Amino acid sequence: MMGLTTQHRYRNLIACAAVIFGLMSAAWLTSASDTAPKTPVKDSAKEETTLSQAFRKSTELFSQSANAPDKLDATIQEAPLRTVLRQLSTVTGWRIFIEPGLSRSVNAKFKNLPSHEALPLILGSLNYALVSDGKNGQRLLVFQKDQKAATEFVRPDLSKPIPNELIVVLKKGSQLTPDEIAKLIGGKVLSVSKDGKAIRFSFESEDALAEAKEALAKLLKTDVDSIQDNYYVVSPEAALSVASRGLSTPKNMTALPGDATTIAMIDSALHLDGINYSDVLLDAVYFTADADRGLASSPSHADSMLGSSITFLQSAGYDGLDIRYLPLVVTDASGTGDAFSVAQAILYASNAGVPVINIPLCGDVYSPYLADAINVASRNGAIIYAATGNEPTNQPTYPASYNGVIGVTALENGRIAPYANEKGADAALAGTALFHYDGYWYVTSGTSVSTTYASTLTALEVQNGKTPADAQESLLGKFPYRK
Repeated sequence: MMGLTTQHRYRNLIACAAVIFGLMSAAWLTSASDTAPKTPVKDSAKEETTLSQAFRKSTELFSQSANAPDKLDATIQEAPLRTVLRQLSTVTGWRIFIEPGLSRSVNAKFKNLPSHEALPLILGSLNYALVSDGKNGQRLLVFQKDQKAATEFVRPDLSKPIPNELIVVLKKGSQLTPDEIAKLIGGKVLSVSKDGKAIRFSFESEDALAEAKEALAKLLKTDVDSIQDNYYVVSPEAALSVASRGLSTPKNMTALPGDATTIAMIDSALHLDGINYSDVLLDAVYFTADADRGLASSPSHADSMLGSSITFLQSAGYDGLDIRYLPLVVTDASGTGDAFSVAQAILYASNAGVPVINIPLCGDVYSPYLADAINVASRNGAIIYAATGNEPTNQPTYPASYNGVIGVTALENGRIAPYANEKGADAALAGTALFHYDGYWYVTSGTSVSTTYASTLTALEVQNGKTPADAQESLLGKFPYRK
């Protein structure tokens, strides 16, 4: 339970939430030219992320040969700009950001062109910058005059299964081990659920995948309960800006003694240096082998979410917390993960009795296995918040649209933010946050921020004595989504 001082601060936090959120708005944004960010540590090794490797394939509009990954083929007729950019990201693995409001109809046909020749044909009179994103690959900025205006993230096409992967769920009575199944179907075990009954496999080719499905179909009556595709999930981030004018270095957040409420932060890997909240941070648990691959010196998505929560609380006068943050790492450094890994993280949090689960990630496709994991956690009493995404497509995203999940969208100046997806939204909170990392102040925006605010406020109410269900009801009463 919170002490009287902490209870007073919580009441003050709710009463002043609009003011606090308002401070974290354009008034605090300064351009990167005011204070240049630290230059990320660059690695000369040309190491590619799992995302860029997997996305080297064909779409309706583009194709890219594995033998010439720096060249593109395209056949585009009267296609909307964002559709084109989404498929371009899918094929190249580039992280693409566009200036909000830009649009054009694209017509282009070419073969075997390098990017510096292909992009002018695609973008026409629009300007662009293709810049290094460290070991994450490259980042494409599309804008009219100023590349700093390219802040809207264009997600790759996440509607197709991860190439050459399967999720196999065994029947309760099956005696087969993951290694035995791998031998039977010619697959490689990528990860296994804690109970050993769900396995994520990869295969060398589409032909090998097809043969594995035939072999597994023969086991459906005896050992295999279901055979499912695995799907991507990504962090729906917006580009970071740097802010510093008039802002002092924050104090360290300290852990208060006694019982504490835990928030499970399902996200990317994070840095342990350069933060002011290590005292309230639990040991990270990893659900992907690629977590630290390509992790740059600049803030990761998890750094920005955790830092946003801490700055939010410190703005309301909290200098000590009886809340703990449990990092559950499911994405690589580029912010790309998969449904199986997210499901494992949710089940881990549920089994550990964590009352609040924060998922600032989204994908485009319903995964039965992930839905089952959410149902388990929800039945166990966990409150789950997930971001609806940073593209105003009005299409469902997952996990936000699953039953048992509170979808959270973003507000800007009291209205739904122009970048925010509304489909599946149950709550709406401010989408802008300020956070401190390694001597610099950063500003980030997006539905991930809104989701993290919702989880933070709910954890405070649970620590203040409410049940998780009552705390969720309170949050929805204070910050409901309204069209």
